[in-house]
Amino acid sequence: MSDPTVPSSPSPEPAPGSATIPPIIPAPGEENPSTTAVGGLTPNIAAALAALFSLLGGILFLVIEKKNSFVRFYAMQSTILGIAWFVVAIAFTIILMIVGSIPLIGWLVVLLGKLVYLGFLVLTLYTAFKAFSDKEWEIPYIGKIARQQLAKAPTVS
Repeated sequence: MSDPTVPSSPSPEPAPGSATIPPIIPAPGEENPSTTAVGGLTPNIAAALAALFSLLGGILFLVIEKKNSFVRFYAMQSTILGIAWFVVAIAFTIILMIVGSIPLIGWLVVLLGKLVYLGFLVLTLYTAFKAFSDKEWEIPYIGKIARQQLAKAPTVS
């Protein structure tokens, strides 16, 4: 047993030249928007989820996330991409209903539709990858529209 009256050994001193930097702790009620997003997720995870789940994920994160511009950008971009995907799907369905019974043309429309859908899928996955990598990447044309829409949206302070 140790004697409580005997002083214990002193705590080790840090090596000269190495400083211990205490973590920065935000004040109560104040969060660092660059490190947290919705529900405690990091911004890159939240943005990747918004991008991955396209229309529904984009709308969900636009409604929930009010402060982090990185997450909001990916959410808006993915919402617009989801709307475009939906419109193209409807257009291909209508075209296929009209010309689907024509032997060669119907087959070409089906093939073209599958290639376009594959393109949308690859674009969605690439966008989610870029968001997860914490890099802001604009989908051509859609990214510019997303920025314009976010600029019009009211800001929350």
